[in-house]
Amino acid sequence: MSYAKTTELNGSGSITNIQPSEPTVSKTGIAVLLLDAENLQLNPETEKFLTTVCTCPIQIKIAFANWCSMGKLDVELHGRGYDLIHVPVGKDNADGKMIAFGSSIHERYPKAREVLVCSSDKVMTNLCNHLQQYGLTVYQVSKQAEDIAVLNSYTGQLVKSAPEIPAIAQFILQIKELIKAEQKRNHSCWIKLDIISQNYKNKYKITISQVAAKYFPGKKAREIFVNYPAEFVIHQIEPDSAMYITLFEINLDKNDVVVSSVNLPLANKVDLEHALTNIIHKLTIHSPGSYINIGLLSGEFKQEYGKPITEQIKSLQLSGNFIKFLQSCNSFQLRQTPKGWDIAVK
Repeated sequence: MSYAKTTELNGSGSITNIQPSEPTVSKTGIAVLLLDAENLQLNPETEKFLTTVCTCPIQIKIAFANWCSMGKLDVELHGRGYDLIHVPVGKDNADGKMIAFGSSIHERYPKAREVLVCSSDKVMTNLCNHLQQYGLTVYQVSKQAEDIAVLNSYTGQLVKSAPEIPAIAQFILQIKELIKAEQKRNHSCWIKLDIISQNYKNKYKITISQVAAKYFPGKKAREIFVNYPAEFVIHQIEPDSAMYITLFEINLDKNDVVVSSVNLPLANKVDLEHALTNIIHKLTIHSPGSYINIGLLSGEFKQEYGKPITEQIKSLQLSGNFIKFLQSCNSFQLRQTPKGWDIAVK
């Protein structure tokens, strides 16, 4: 995990990416963590990040909530060493109890030197100001967009946690699940990459570009799919047009013929062009970019879609024959040989 450090002065700030270093831990004081569990969730990874911010070890952790309405969160937090304080149902009850309890931290825990006030509610600013008057270093922990932000109330220094990037194998599984869901929803094997990118951000709170930046520094997000041709096929008709993606999931029958596991209805010329591109990719899996005879292409299309390619062209009300259709597509390169026409993906 990496962190971005921001120092704010008179409303201006600068941001640099830094790697977390081991803090200089105080041997005489402790840090106390107060959590409004109804307002903010802290996972173990975030807690680990908070330990890099403090100079004292976090030895006291207290969470406030109406635990009857929080599912099994009380069990989880108790297992992670939290003391749990229950409040009645009602808006701001957890806030009020946390402020009342936190105001006497210096009396309850004489060794406390630092306090982490974990809540995005602005009302906690008063508690932070109160604790500072007793010489305590106070950190306001809140959520900003998808990040956890920690503000040192004394210095004005702001530290943000960087998003947790999944392992590449886990990322591939996540993307495949999203593609399958969209294929089922839209009844189309080809899905716009923009849609998958947005769905990924909505579900996992990070972007595909952030994942790509970790594993393929300096390259665009699409590179993460280009480097896994056994999992994904991407296609773009024009340089400035939308990019599409589908799954390259194959099964080998007893004659070792590659068969696509994605075979959804073709609704227009774009779908047909994508389908043919996918077939060529599969037929040239061991020699990407090489030419194949269009007879092989049309035969494989009939096997996968249950109809001749000429019949498919007519059903989509596209003019011309198979060769004319291929020549009208920007995705293909054709060449004529003594044995007929050959085709390759550009």
